[in-house]
Order: sequence, then C-alpha cells, then structure tokens
Amino acid sequence: MNRIVKLALLFLTGFVIGILLIIATKFPIPVASRLPDLIFSKSSPLTIIFTGDVMLGRSVSTRIQKYADPTWPFKNIASILQNADLTIVNLESPFLTGCKHTDFGMLFCADPKNVFGLVFSGVDVATLANNHIYDQGQKGIDDTLSVLNSNNINPVLSGKPFFNTVKNTKVVILAFTDLPQMDEKDMVKQISTATQSAELIITTFHWGNEYQKNPSARQIMLAHLAIDSGADIVVGHHPHWIQTEELYLGKPIYYSLGNLVFDQMWSEETRNGEILKITIQDKSIIRKEIVPIKIFDYGQPSLLSP
Repeated sequence: MNRIVKLALLFLTGFVIGILLIIATKFPIPVASRLPDLIFSKSSPLTIIFTGDVMLGRSVSTRIQKYADPTWPFKNIASILQNADLTIVNLESPFLTGCKHTDFGMLFCADPKNVFGLVFSGVDVATLANNHIYDQGQKGIDDTLSVLNSNNINPVLSGKPFFNTVKNTKVVILAFTDLPQMDEKDMVKQISTATQSAELIITTFHWGNEYQKNPSARQIMLAHLAIDSGADIVVGHHPHWIQTEELYLGKPIYYSLGNLVFDQMWSEETRNGEILKITIQDKSIIRKEIVPIKIFDYGQPSLLSP
C-alpha cells in the first residue's frame, strides 16, 4: 500500500511541476508576484482637498506684516491642507511687486512674500479664474504666474486646463468664471475635450451671487451642464457664504465652500467656510469629508469642532 501511495505522490508531483512549467511559459512574471494584483485593487486612494476663497491682500496682508509671518493665515489649518495628494485653492488676490499694504479698497493685491503661506500649507494648485485676478492688470497676472511657478504651485487660468498624473490617475483641472457671464458652449467644449485625455475631470467655478445661502438657477444649470459634458467633480466659490451641495447623476456639486482666508469679519456667514476632502479609488469617489472652519482676526481660519 505504501508503494502505491509513493507512486501516486510522485505522479502528482510531476503533474503539478508540468502545469507550473506551462504557466511559466505563458506568464513570464511569477504567479506569486501577480496574486496581489489579481486579488486586491491595484490603485491606492487618491485624496484631493478643495477650499473656499483665499485672499492674501488688504487686511490679511496688513496682519501678515504686523505679525511678520507670511504663514500666519494658515497656522491652524496647514496640517489639514498638507494631508492630501492634491490641494487646490481659489486665489482671489494677484501677487504684485511693490503692492502697498492697506486695509481698504476693492482692488486686491498681495505681497509676493505672502505666497509662503501657500507653500507652507502644501498647496499644489491655485485656480485664478475669478473676478479679482485682473485687479492689477497684466503686470499683476505676470507677477502672479511667476511667483506661483517659482514656488512649484500650478496656476490654472480660465481656458487653460492643468493636466497631471497623480497616483496613476490622469487628472485635469479646469477653472471657469461666470463673472462676466461665460460662453456655455465653450465650457462644454473644454470639458468634452478634456475627457479624451484624462480619467478624472475636476471643474471649479467662480459664479453666483454674493452673500446668498442658495445657488442661483444659473449656477445649477451650469453645474448640471458641466457634469452632462463629462465633469466628475464641481466645486464653486465667489458667494463668500457656504452654499448647498448636490449629487447629480452620482457626481458631487459643491456650489460654494465660503471663505477660507479673507478679511470679511462683519458677519458669521462670511467668517465661516469649509475645507472639502474627496477620496478616490479605482476612479470612483469613496469618501467625501467636510471640515468646517471659522475666520478670526481678519484672516486666520481655525478648525471648528464637529
């Protein structure tokens, strides 16, 4: 009986070796090394952070000068902003060499040194499609692009999408402003074109009416049209108040995240804002988190307890 068992074992061993040799011929990569890819997801989570309006001029700038610290506005929130693969802010104040410090006025500018607050916070992208980026004319635009690029922060102007590959995902960020009113056909074309070379389509919009808690009919129309055209995420700003969010065709819309760094201390609504963190895995959104903030001392946000 033992002899029969031994022969059977020898036969079985030879059979298994033969099968393995066949597999090895067809699959040069060892099977063991491929098992994790076959069993588990190949991609690790991709985290993206969005914020409300960031304005580093006017009273924010005078406070930075007072405290002699360009990182001052971000001291209490930097740990949140740094904790993402991609951190995106809407920058409302152009950088300008020789910018004068003032607490007044509606034409914004920021000292180029104030960019170190963005660097300190780990900001990767600054969208510039808004109604204040041309406050200092072409010189302001040129200085802003130079300051951002020299500090490894990617500027995104209207009509100039930013493409990047993050965590093996091809991402595009498109920034739009509806102030003045945009050409919807051009928006549709830009988004549709981007879908041909990117896997994740992020759109930001500067839109709506200031100091309103609900989006306008036009905001809703543009958000839906963006998603119909291929956008995966829609994030808005400009109202300076937090507005509602929506899920449309399974895609998230955040109509306004309020302010992040601003000097509008006259109301609770303008002092409150949200940091949005979205987690994506295998090209699907698996988590959406809102971190509430409140602004103190004309420009320094702090985290609010849940």
